[in-house]
Amino acid sequence: MNTKKNRKKKILCSCGTGIASCSFISSEIEKLLKENDIDAGIIECRMSDINDCYKDVDLIISTSQLPPSIDKTKISGIPFITGNNLEETKEEILEFFGK
Repeated sequence: MNTKKNRKKKILCSCGTGIASCSFISSEIEKLLKENDIDAGIIECRMSDINDCYKDVDLIISTSQLPPSIDKTKISGIPFITGNNLEETKEEILEFFGK
């Protein structure tokens, strides 16, 4: 039985156009997950599609400000691009997964 508790976690990666930044951030997150033996899927989307994509995910990593109505755990993806506070952001992701 695939209950919410034992199902594979899903991460939504969102940026303005859903192309270059999302792909880069997703690949960095995949590396982090693999290095820490975390099994999770990543979905990429444009900011304009966020309302259609976020409902079935556990965590949102975005380079844009998200509407307050989105009731999911949110982490900024900006550190993956700038390098500023990157280690803290990675730790925040690992903490989300209980690592």
